[in-house]
Amino acid sequence: MRLGCAAAAAGIGFAALGCGSAAAPRYYVNPQADMTLYQKVAVLPFHNLSPQPLAGERVTRVFVTELIITDRYRVVEPAEFRAVLKEMDAQPSGDGGYDPAKLREAAGRVGAAGIVRGAVTDYQVQRNGQDEFAVLSFDAELIDVATGNIVWRGSITRKGSSRFPILGGSSSSTLGRLTQEACVELVSGLRKRAF
Repeated sequence: MRLGCAAAAAGIGFAALGCGSAAAPRYYVNPQADMTLYQKVAVLPFHNLSPQPLAGERVTRVFVTELIITDRYRVVEPAEFRAVLKEMDAQPSGDGGYDPAKLREAAGRVGAAGIVRGAVTDYQVQRNGQDEFAVLSFDAELIDVATGNIVWRGSITRKGSSRFPILGGSSSSTLGRLTQEACVELVSGLRKRAF
């Protein structure tokens, strides 16, 4: 009887651990890039491809916070960089992209050697019966202003735990908390590989 209870408890534990698991973030670091060139970077608001209207802006804010915490770059805030682009009459296309020549000029005006941009592809709460799970997926990259080449790139997908964790402990039940955890994880991984 005890063996059966222990096996059942172990099965529930493994199932609970599997609910929040996800593939590791993916990273690319350009082996030819000279990382010492990128002291100051400008940030574009992340393009929103999710069903939530403000997802791009929300993920951008958290990602920028994590970049600032690393103390690796001097960061030109998205609002400041967007204002320079607006002065130049540079408007994003339907896919969120800008004319590369205008981006180079705007980056030159703010003294940035690189531009951080990204896209949010999933930002929602999924429901399965009575359980709700926060789901987030986004990528971020640093582009060299002079060449347009990718310096580094990372992508992450995370699914939070349900509102009512089976085994207790902290829970990534809100999109805000899941976003912060994912940004910390992605920037930490980039810091080890590229900063």
